[in-house]
Amino acid sequence: MIKGINRQMIEVTNTGSRYFERAFLVVRADIAQTNEEGLHRMAEKVVRQAETYAGLRRQRRRLWLQRGLFGLFFTGMGAALLWLFQHIAL
Repeated sequence: MIKGINRQMIEVTNTGSRYFERAFLVVRADIAQTNEEGLHRMAEKVVRQAETYAGLRRQRRRLWLQRGLFGLFFTGMGAALLWLFQHIAL
């Protein structure tokens, strides 16, 4: 998954994402001296999370549509119950 690493940058070539072909991650200077295995694990984690960030807009639209449909449904139910109570009370 990770093609190469040096002290400043990590290149991830096989991201496993349908959105991203490659990812370049710039390593902070104070962290660059740490072990490479920890950097590899963090790079894989960041790339996996990028897939979820790409779908956030779609999820937001779906949430608004769902809320709108629930609002319409409950407004209709409230109107139907009001109509029913008015006709039963007569």
